[in-house]
Amino acid sequence: MKTAKWIVVLMIPFLLAGCVSQGKYDALEKEKADLSAKLATATADLDSTKKKAEEQAAQLAELTQLRTENEQLKENLDLYRKEASPAAADTSNYNTTAEEEYISNLIEVYDFQAKYYDSLLDGKVPGVTFKIKNKGNKSLGEIELTVYFKDANGNNIAEESYTPVNEMDFDYPELKPNYTFQLDNDRFYTAKTVPKEWKAGAAEIKVTSIKFKDE
Repeated sequence: MKTAKWIVVLMIPFLLAGCVSQGKYDALEKEKADLSAKLATATADLDSTKKKAEEQAAQLAELTQLRTENEQLKENLDLYRKEASPAAADTSNYNTTAEEEYISNLIEVYDFQAKYYDSLLDGKVPGVTFKIKNKGNKSLGEIELTVYFKDANGNNIAEESYTPVNEMDFDYPELKPNYTFQLDNDRFYTAKTVPKEWKAGAAEIKVTSIKFKDE
């Protein structure tokens, strides 16, 4: 009996040592799991930060490009303004595009007529004729004009848009500097959407858009 008792007494430290080692092992496993989770979170945060940095770099490059283009646009606007009106001194307003400046200062629409014309197929039909002068130093690859038709009270009741200068037109694929567009004497543009309430001759024409020809 005494021998068995001493054997049990001698085994207790070894059993306790085994329990302590297992506890430490579990603690280490838990710490490892926590560190792995933190590492995964940190990696995700790093990837997100990297992506944001790349996006910011791309935005910065785009902004730099826009600033360069804006400076070039200002130079072009100054050129157009000085060409259209050499005496003009104020070149501080840049709230318009180069196309808008060109339309305002360097395109002249004249000999505009809006009336009823004789059509072989349809009889009397509303139509318009006009001429366009390119007074600037740029070749235009497209010109769009819009005609607003009015009633007896001066209210707009219909509109028609035309692109007399465009790359698909055989006679006028472009309008060069100092050149003039005009239709043949027996030709006119029809305006089929104009209602009977239209007062013949009451119409307004505007250049609504242009495209510079690629050089």
